[in-house]
Amino acid sequence: MSTRETGFQELMQQIASGCDSAVENLISQYGNQLCRAVRRRLNPRLRQKFDTSDFVQAVWASFFCGRDQLNRFQHSGDFVAFLTKMARNKVVDECRHRLQTQKRDVTREQSIFTDASEEIPLPSRDPAPSQIAIRNERWQRMLEGLPSQYRRILELRVAGETHEDIARQLGVSDRTVRRVLTKLQLQVGVAQ
Repeated sequence: MSTRETGFQELMQQIASGCDSAVENLISQYGNQLCRAVRRRLNPRLRQKFDTSDFVQAVWASFFCGRDQLNRFQHSGDFVAFLTKMARNKVVDECRHRLQTQKRDVTREQSIFTDASEEIPLPSRDPAPSQIAIRNERWQRMLEGLPSQYRRILELRVAGETHEDIARQLGVSDRTVRRVLTKLQLQVGVAQ
């Protein structure tokens, strides 16, 4: 058995015993080969979605979850073949998932720009003018039948004032402000 293979088996034994420096050594020795295996298999359409390191980390995570398998590798070549196959499987699974299923198919994605100068209008989060008009009309109807002090409390609250600030401005207690707002909420569904 060559010195290199003896060193490989010792490294695997150290990893099996939980040596962190041995894990770092393994990753530094075989990480580049794993990166190459991922790059060879990664579909060009997925390169904008995934980085090589995403798959490399997934392979290492899977490998280190099954530390009981470490003794099955007699040679470093077996280990590299295993990592390469694992990387290939992870990449192929993701390619299938992202290219052959309708839900996550990256080929169905479209740019929000039809060409370099024309934008597709995006829906606004702002209310439509008709919604604003309806809201204002309801607000005015609600305020019409209220006593002036109730109206002022409600206006200040809608303006963002706290219960304490309203009480201070109107010269009433905080408890009065809360009671009025609760009463209005029960009557017309106004949020406190």
